[in-house]
Amino acid sequence: MTQVLSERRSAPIPNLAQILIESGDLFFDWDLSTNKIVWTGKPEVVIGLGDLRLRDNGERFLARIHPEDLPRRMMLLSNAANGRTALDCHYRVRADDGDFHWVRERSIPRLGADGTIGAVSGVIANVDQWKESEARLRFLSTHDELTGHYNRMRLREALEAVIEDSIAGGYQAGFLLVSVDKLSQIEQVYGDETANNVLLAVADRLGRILRDGDVVGRVGFDRFAVIVKRCADGQLHSVVGRVLAAVRETAVATLSGPLHITASAGATVFPTSARTAADVVAQAEGALLGAMRLGSDSFAEFRDLPSHVVLTKHHFTIAEQVQQALRDDRIKLAFQPIVHASSGEVAFHEGLARMVDEEGQLVPAGQFVPVVEQMGLMRLIDRRVLELGFAALEQNPQLQLSINVSGLTAVDPVWLAQLSDHLSGRSHVAERLILEITETVALDDIDESSRFVRTLASLGCRVALDDFGAGFTSFRHLRALKVDMVKIDGSFVRDLLNNPDNQVFVRTLVSLAKGIDLLAVAECVETEEEASFLKAYGVDFLQGFHYGRPEVRLPGSDAAPALRLAHSA
Repeated sequence: MTQVLSERRSAPIPNLAQILIESGDLFFDWDLSTNKIVWTGKPEVVIGLGDLRLRDNGERFLARIHPEDLPRRMMLLSNAANGRTALDCHYRVRADDGDFHWVRERSIPRLGADGTIGAVSGVIANVDQWKESEARLRFLSTHDELTGHYNRMRLREALEAVIEDSIAGGYQAGFLLVSVDKLSQIEQVYGDETANNVLLAVADRLGRILRDGDVVGRVGFDRFAVIVKRCADGQLHSVVGRVLAAVRETAVATLSGPLHITASAGATVFPTSARTAADVVAQAEGALLGAMRLGSDSFAEFRDLPSHVVLTKHHFTIAEQVQQALRDDRIKLAFQPIVHASSGEVAFHEGLARMVDEEGQLVPAGQFVPVVEQMGLMRLIDRRVLELGFAALEQNPQLQLSINVSGLTAVDPVWLAQLSDHLSGRSHVAERLILEITETVALDDIDESSRFVRTLASLGCRVALDDFGAGFTSFRHLRALKVDMVKIDGSFVRDLLNNPDNQVFVRTLVSLAKGIDLLAVAECVETEEEASFLKAYGVDFLQGFHYGRPEVRLPGSDAAPALRLAHSA
């Protein structure tokens, strides 16, 4: 042991050149009077500059900078000199092989006796990989990762633009929702890869048969949307006929063998039937439900539906059961622990709405929450959850609790007044409350969401952005929202160990959050292996069945038996 320590002490300390070579960065010193650049590091490896005549001569090096980037770099250098500050700039440099590499230059200009820049010293690093990740994230902010078509948010923007144009131009357009029949069963029987093959085939067929100017997007697991511009009355049926024929005409080649597939479609026209994006989508969804009741390979148009009925008696039955449960005080909170990634110790809990039926059995959220949302009852649930959350925080002074806020509640003055009244004079409660808003809701109206977050913060609460990654929030959106933490959508954590794309995406999301000092929570963690990956990525907190299932029992209390949830949270 003594010998090992002695050897360590006697090992030479690496000099700056060695450190730079190992790190992959380049140090340069540029004397503008002689136009000579001296490099420390390996520019031929880092950015592909091996020609000494070009890389060591200042003017020739500047000629290697992309002409679109050079003016900005020179302007920033001048600004840095005038302000006696450092330069921090990204630009592209042409390598000896003709390819461009993205670099980041951080340098300090030094002024000569005449007040002009006499020399520049600094560090240049290759940031190709970072730029590729940034470009991919920008693409994913508007496009579906699997098919490359528009995602839900970008499609909605396109729909709003076409609606506005159709009203101004006095023409009619169509909107289709196309659902691949029995895709869930295909996935269950043949697996994810086969289901993805089917989706890719449908996406390709839609793209091939539609006209230039028509817009295609993927808006759900098995669902595509199509905006048909300038669709005269009576043409919509013909367009849908071509769509359904293209889907079924040939079998899809998969690793499981050829599969014959069909699709169902619902459609509506605008602006004669609807004049807002929300109404157009709602009408198409109602028409699609009507088509699916007819069986596979079916089509329905909204205006042809009998009385436009899209809800079933089952929806009303569930809605009545939920309202009765509210009256009977049978809506409860199930508490799921969220732990520190570093230690595994509980940091706070999430309070999840659960319903207890008349026999005392816990009803999984999936059996009533979707109906509650569709029937417009989510505000009632959110108000009750807020009451239960405050009761729990008052009962347990050590408890830190997060609860969800739905999109409707975010604009509900009654809920906000209820929150304000509860927190008035109770800063010790407010600082232990975290309110979660979903990313997709926040992005629908970023300005309104920002105001809502500021209001919550003014009351002393913390705010988390839930389902982070589902709507591909940009850096600009995160800065505007000013939340305290992000919760990475569980779909990116599932299969994390075997899915390189998920690994890249989670790392990128964590990096994006850390870039503006936000805490990051990973949901749906089910194994220690997943936890280890996420810790390595820099995630701050972990949530999932690996650390505890939701239980209807106040944390820190043994007063009541726990009602364990047998299904996913």
